Amino acid sequence: MSRQRTIATLLVSLLLLSGCLSDEASEDPEIEDCTGDSCENENTVVEEEVIEEDIPISGTNFCDNTNPDHCLLPFPSSAFLDSDSGTTTGYRLDIDGQAIPDSASAPSEDFHMLDFKDGHSPSTQVFTTFSSLPDISGLASQDSIHLSSLPDHNSLLLNMDTGQMTEHWVEISSRTQEGEPPLVHVRSLGGLDHNTQYAVAFRGLSDENGDPIEPFPGFKALRDGLVTDNQQIESLRPSYETMFTSLSEIGYERQDLISAWWFHTASTQSITGDIISMRNDATQRLGDNGIGCNVTSVIENYAEDNTTLRRISGTITTPHYLESTYPPTPMTRSEDGTPKFNFLTEVVFTVTIPMSAAESSQPAPLVVLGHGFLGNGEGMVSGFRGWANDSGVATIGTDFKGWSSDGDFDAVTFGLMNVNYLQHQSERLQQSVINHLAMITTIKGVCSDIPEFHHNGVNLVDTTDIDYMGVSLGGIRGPSMLSLIPEIDRGVLWVAGSSFGFIAERSTQYTQFEELFSSPLAYESTMDRSILIALMQSMWDTTEPETYLPFIDGGLDGELHPYEVLYVVSINDAQVTTLSADRASRTSGIPVLANSTYYPHGLDIVDAPASGSAIVYFDGNFPAVPSGNIQGPMAYHSLAHNQVLGYGPAVDLATDFLLSGQITDTCSGKCYFEGTW
Repeated sequence: MSRQRTIATLLVSLLLLSGCLSDEASEDPEIEDCTGDSCENENTVVEEEVIEEDIPISGTNFCDNTNPDHCLLPFPSSAFLDSDSGTTTGYRLDIDGQAIPDSASAPSEDFHMLDFKDGHSPSTQVFTTFSSLPDISGLASQDSIHLSSLPDHNSLLLNMDTGQMTEHWVEISSRTQEGEPPLVHVRSLGGLDHNTQYAVAFRGLSDENGDPIEPFPGFKALRDGLVTDNQQIESLRPSYETMFTSLSEIGYERQDLISAWWFHTASTQSITGDIISMRNDATQRLGDNGIGCNVTSVIENYAEDNTTLRRISGTITTPHYLESTYPPTPMTRSEDGTPKFNFLTEVVFTVTIPMSAAESSQPAPLVVLGHGFLGNGEGMVSGFRGWANDSGVATIGTDFKGWSSDGDFDAVTFGLMNVNYLQHQSERLQQSVINHLAMITTIKGVCSDIPEFHHNGVNLVDTTDIDYMGVSLGGIRGPSMLSLIPEIDRGVLWVAGSSFGFIAERSTQYTQFEELFSSPLAYESTMDRSILIALMQSMWDTTEPETYLPFIDGGLDGELHPYEVLYVVSINDAQVTTLSADRASRTSGIPVLANSTYYPHGLDIVDAPASGSAIVYFDGNFPAVPSGNIQGPMAYHSLAHNQVLGYGPAVDLATDFLLSGQITDTCSGKCYFEGTW
């Protein structure tokens, strides 16, 4: 649209004309030649019409129109926040289904799990595109993070609540297809603060030819105060003015900016509300001792290798909050949206009693084992029977429903053709926490003295103090388990990290799904897939490590409990990137052991022996994985990820921590070992 503004302009003669005014007229010859008619003409008021048109900016009201390359760019953005005085942050996420990329199989709808969030994920990926590919060689990289805190650095992640610059690094996506502009990522060092406003800004960038990067028209209009015909752009103007002021206060002047935007992270209450509601309801239903268990099978001398006295399988009676026990299935919810108890169900469990406990007639402390991606509790417990016998511990496990072998592979593959269904998998992950809670409460309570635990008159399973050990996915899931279930407060987290969305694109585990995810039946656009993975982080946050790691020391309001962890990391891990372990350690603030082979930026270094929590990096000299957000070859899939589990000093370190709470020096120097490949 356009509008006319009438500007009245008064054209006045010099008036100092000798023959027209006073005796004091100028002696300038040209003025002296003035006649009456000419003086009258020069003093005439003239009105002329100047037409000013609003700048046309294309786009729709459900997109962020500051970036024309994609509806959801830049990401995450304030364009998808609505004011809501009833939430902790004062905002509520509002992402229209029309903004979410459509699958070739079905159009996307609103994500109901996002509608309840009062901000963007604190574990979010942050990215945008530019009008041409920028040269980022002068920006902080994963190997030069310190540059991002310098005042002349040309990218910024600003905590607007405190006015503090947040360290970060920048990378261009390795997942760019022909015809699409590459995503430029601003990588935070760990989880962002909850319930906090952030700004992202770039300035002074040039392309590979040395030409300055030009801002997109929508952002330029906001920056330069140019009125547009775009309602969505105009709605952003007041909050952008606040952002420009905050940026200016630390030296990022608006006229120098080529891209900038702001977003607000969700509150802890918003992220954890569902799972805490379920946990509290389940705790009340379970009571102090649980409801009951049913033993379905007992195998003496399991695998006949003299490591296991017996393997016991059975079920635990568990409160269930989903509509069904089979995926994909949604959460049962009350009218106000909170999870609602549906029925009691039976959840499988497996216990092994080590032969060493039978030989010594001494009860073995019980350790909960967390399995890997698309595994199951029975396989995990059975596979670690040798370690359990050597360590003198009994083990117990159940499935991480949502990422287990119990129907989840098919559910996930179906969800990749329509990501709306992946919300149900996230809700199933929450149910799996309740399953573990029920298992632990019951095995410590009414099922702590079942006949199958006895041998020669001695109960060989000591359930008085239960700890946790998780591998890969089990390690990733560890912080949520430890924080939400008070009966376990110490855990070893093998080859784990945090920020599931960050891990996914760098993991060889992604390989088995990418062919379907990118197929003509699903999402052929690489940019769409990257944006969807980032968007889904808000779904995963309820069981995401970075949600709970900030509260590792003191807990939170009695709802989240303090705990201790030992991260055991393997350099060049192709399944769970080492960079994600760095994120976990920084988010929690734990130190790195001095005998590590690598010290992440920003961590304190501590010598062993030590108490509390720590992270240690082992290096088996495995081939380097790609530095960007792309998975390595499948030949590297299990090398660093699995072989560290069999390295004696790493195993001793983990066992000592579980049994004593002490972090010992088992490496006799730096923690290098000779891997096989």
